[in-house]
Amino acid sequence: MKKAFFLIVALLLCEVASAAKFNSLKSIQTGGKNRQYYLYVPNSITDDRPLVISCHGMNQDYNYQKEQTQWPNFADTANFVVVYPVGIAGTAWGQSFQTGWDLDGMSDVNFILDIIADVKKDYNIDETRVYLSGFSLGGAFTYYMMNKAADKIAAFGPISGYNLMGGSTSSSRPIPICHVHGTADDIMNYGGIKDNMRKYAQAQNCNMTPIEKTGNGYSEIRYTDGDCETEVVLYSVNGRGHEPSNNGFNTSQALWTFFRQYTTACGKAASTGVSLSLSENIGEAPATVTLSAKATLPDGASVKSIEFYQGSKLLETLTNEPFEVTVQDLEIGKYEFSAVMVDNEGKSYNSAKKNFEVKAPQAPYKGIASDLPGAVEMENYDEGGEGMAFHDSDEVDEGKAFRTEDGVDIEEFATGKYALGWTKKGEWVEYTLNVLFEDTYNWTAYAASGSDGSSFKLYIDDKAISESISVKNSGDWKTFKEYTGKTGELAPGKHILKVEILADYVNIDKVEFESEHEHVGLSEASSNDVETAYEIYSLQGTLLTTLTSTEAGVEGALQNKGFRAGTYLVKAQSTGLSKLVVLKK
Repeated sequence: MKKAFFLIVALLLCEVASAAKFNSLKSIQTGGKNRQYYLYVPNSITDDRPLVISCHGMNQDYNYQKEQTQWPNFADTANFVVVYPVGIAGTAWGQSFQTGWDLDGMSDVNFILDIIADVKKDYNIDETRVYLSGFSLGGAFTYYMMNKAADKIAAFGPISGYNLMGGSTSSSRPIPICHVHGTADDIMNYGGIKDNMRKYAQAQNCNMTPIEKTGNGYSEIRYTDGDCETEVVLYSVNGRGHEPSNNGFNTSQALWTFFRQYTTACGKAASTGVSLSLSENIGEAPATVTLSAKATLPDGASVKSIEFYQGSKLLETLTNEPFEVTVQDLEIGKYEFSAVMVDNEGKSYNSAKKNFEVKAPQAPYKGIASDLPGAVEMENYDEGGEGMAFHDSDEVDEGKAFRTEDGVDIEEFATGKYALGWTKKGEWVEYTLNVLFEDTYNWTAYAASGSDGSSFKLYIDDKAISESISVKNSGDWKTFKEYTGKTGELAPGKHILKVEILADYVNIDKVEFESEHEHVGLSEASSNDVETAYEIYSLQGTLLTTLTSTEAGVEGALQNKGFRAGTYLVKAQSTGLSKLVVLKK
C-alpha cells in the first residue's frame, strides 16, 4: 500500500514538473545588486519564441501579479516565456515603497535589459519579440520604458498606470501601445486616460480619427495607421476599479492578441503589405539616406513593383529585389518618404511614412574649437544638435542655465561657472579640438557626484583615452574631484573629444589637457626679419608646399601662392617648431 501511495505521489510530481521547464524564482546580478525575477518556461518551448514581462504594482509582489494576469496559461498555448520581475524599495510621488520601480533613473531599465539577456542566454528567445506590461506603478514603469528602451521592446501593455514623471512621448522607434484601464479606478483615475492615449497616438503619426466600438463590459478606442503600422489602443473596462483582474474582461488575452502582431522591426509581423525602413533617421548636410522596402504577401502572390516617394515626388520604381533606393545631396530640412507596392493581381499597398531630418554639419560652438594644450569646458559642446553633436535622453533642459535651446542639461554651479549635469546612462557630448602640437597629452577631468555609482568615459576620434572612470561620492554636486589619464600621440589639427556617460548622475566641469613636452611658437624661435624655410601642412597632416619667407611674411607668401582662406600648420625646417596660421578672405 505504501509503495502504491508513493508511486502515485511520484507520478503526480512528475506530471506537475513536466508542465514547465522552469517555474520558480531566479536571481541575477544587475547594477551591483542581487535582484530576482519569477520565470515561467513551458515544457514545449523551442528556440526563437517570444518573451512577455509583467511588472507588479507598488507594494505588491510577483505572486499577486501572476495570479491576477495568468500569463502562464497563455504561454502554454502560444509557446512563449513569461517573466515577473521583483521590484525593490524606492520612492514615487514623494512616498516610500517596499516594492516598486525606478521612474527617475536607469537601475530598473537596466534590470529589465539584463533579464532579457539572461533569458536569451538560457532559452534562446527571439529578442525582436519581447513584450512589456505592468499594473499601476508597473504600468507607469511600462510608459517609462517606452522612452528609455523602445528599441528592445516590441510592444507595450500598461494596465491602470500613467506616464507619471511627465516624460516625453518621443521614442527611438514607433511604439505599439495597448492600454487597459477600469472606468471606476479611483487610484489611477480614469478621467485623463483618453487624452493620454491621444497624445501617444499623435506621437506615432496615427490616423487621429479613431475606430471606436463596444463589447461585453468594455469599450475600445483604436488609433491606426501609425508609422510602421503602429496602433495605439485603449480598452476601458466598465466598472472595474484599480485592479489587473481578468474577471469579466480578459486583460492578458487582449494584450496577447495585440502583442503578437509586432516585432521590433517596422510593420506588423502578420500583415500583408509593404514596410519601409531608412538607413538612418538623422543626417548631416549634404546627407545621403538609403530607403529599403520589405513586402509581405500570402503564398502564391508576388510583387509586381514597388514605388519609392519623397513626399509626393516619385523617386524610382523597382520590379526586382533588392528594393532599395539611395537619395543623395539632401540639404538641411525635414523629409518624408513612403513606398507603394503593387502585387501580381494589381492590388496596391501603402507603407507607413518615414521621416528623415537633415541637420547642419557638426561644428565647434560659435565656430571656435578648444585649443590643446588647454581646457575643454563642458558647456561648450559642439553645434549640430541631437544625434550629431550630442545625445540626451530627453528634450528637457533641466538646468536652464546655458544654451537652453536644446536638451543638454547644463548646471550653473557658481556665478558664470557651468558643468554638464543631470546625466543619464547612454548620453554623450562631443567637442571639436584644435591640437597645436604633435605630442602626447596628460588630461585631468573635474567631476562631482552627490551619489554613488556614477561613471563616464573619454574618447578622442572614437578611440578610448580612458577606461570607465568611476566617480566617487564627493558629498554634493559642486565639489569637483580630479581624475587623470593620458592620450596617445596626437597629430596637429582637428580632433573630436567625446564624453560618454556610463552610469547615471555625474557632474563634469571641464577636461584639461597638458602636452608632455614644452613647445614654443615660431616667434620665439626665429626673428621676424630673417628668411627661413617653412613646410606648409593641411590640418589633416598633408604636406602642401614649402616656401622661404620671414615669419612676418608667411601669410602673404601663402596668399601669393594661391592658398585659399583657411587654417594651415606652418613648420620651420631649421627648428622643427610650428604654429597655426589662419588666412582670411
